[in-house]
Amino acid sequence: MINNNMFRKFFLFTVLVFLCFTESFADFNKAQIPDSAEIRRGIIQSWLTADLNVLRGKNPELYENDIGIIFQVRMEEGLENASVIVAPQSFMDVDFVKEGKTETVKMAVYPSGSPGSWVLTREKSSGKPLKIQWYFNANSEIYIQFRPEGNRTYADLVVFGNFAARSVLVGVPFNRIYTSSFEDIQNWTLSTIPWKKVNVVPGQYHEILQMIYVIREKLPFIDYGEDLCYNENGVLYSIQKNEPFKNANEKSERLTLSGTGFLKWIVDGIVEPYTGKGTVISDLTVPTVQYDYLSKKGVLSQKINLSFTLDWTRNLAAKALSCRAGRDFTFENGGVDVNINPFYGRIVFKDGTEKIDTVIPYVKDTGYKIENLKGLLYVLTATEPGWFYLCAIKEEQKIQIENISSKDNVFANSAVFFPYFDDSGKFACSVFEMDREISLDEFIERYEKSFVHLERVKASDYFMPR
Repeated sequence: MINNNMFRKFFLFTVLVFLCFTESFADFNKAQIPDSAEIRRGIIQSWLTADLNVLRGKNPELYENDIGIIFQVRMEEGLENASVIVAPQSFMDVDFVKEGKTETVKMAVYPSGSPGSWVLTREKSSGKPLKIQWYFNANSEIYIQFRPEGNRTYADLVVFGNFAARSVLVGVPFNRIYTSSFEDIQNWTLSTIPWKKVNVVPGQYHEILQMIYVIREKLPFIDYGEDLCYNENGVLYSIQKNEPFKNANEKSERLTLSGTGFLKWIVDGIVEPYTGKGTVISDLTVPTVQYDYLSKKGVLSQKINLSFTLDWTRNLAAKALSCRAGRDFTFENGGVDVNINPFYGRIVFKDGTEKIDTVIPYVKDTGYKIENLKGLLYVLTATEPGWFYLCAIKEEQKIQIENISSKDNVFANSAVFFPYFDDSGKFACSVFEMDREISLDEFIERYEKSFVHLERVKASDYFMPR
């Protein structure tokens, strides 16, 4: 029988073992990113709070945590600020040419924006701490940062330059962040930081990837044709006239599509397997925007369709939803419009200085400024996995009515976005515009002064376009 003294000793031993076990695995957290808390506890005086003049004379140093992950500690200087960086080791392939032969070797690197990197920024003139940026995502543009203001600590969640959370009060002193683990941070902010906007769960995007694959396979057989699409029975039609295209080659194995016709072809690839027919052209041109009859746009809308691609994408998305649900929906009652406002500000650089700018929210019947598109798609991909987005583009165009010409913002062009996270958790997005695929960055650059309006459509494994 174990006496009380022996039991007491056994209990203390068990607690010590548990604490050691917990401590050693603190650097392997639920987020599955390298954690440098243990290392930072040992470099407070030598790196984190040391005089900047002393740090200028130090070479980068390597440290290993309890589970064998190597971190590099170094200082980098900018014009006004200096940063102490604690970055985990990763490897990149580097090609060396020796005696005419190329040899590829893996080289250790320590990127400051890789998952697990911890960056303390200090003011050069005074040495005081300004912020801590903590990187936890496969995309370095996604991070959480902490700022001291008096005796308080505030947190910001940044997504591609946009604030998904701004100035959230954290109930710990700023210097507590010097030695905290990432799991500590998440526990402290579980109810105050919208982590769901950035939580990445790979493996939920099979339908998206399947549709991208099929579209890429079909692209070489698609030609662009102004104002053309295929009607519900697969006959080439003029959209504006809603009648068969007279010069169509019925025996051709190639497809001829306009930009809006291309979007219809994609949605019909989801609808037809269920209904046996594609969407009806006249259903897609039903107006979704009402203009004041006496306003300038009201007068113009009597001559031309100012909201053509907005009407088209809204009605297409509603038809796709109706097919999936087994009952009729419109864009108004189907929730196909993307109208969320996930951001509270935006980081901009003016005259080389970081500033905070306001974010224009969703505008009804107009959409979002193009500068917010990448961050918006990221949040949608994290919170709505498995959806793709039809896009109507509102831009300034020259309008010719009889002998009068003017400029106005109209919905005349369109595109489609297929966003997803790859197996490493990195954000990606395939963009198809008319009969070609372009990068998201190229799309944003091309339409930098435009607005985009998005409609959500559920991706499908049963995607079988003509």
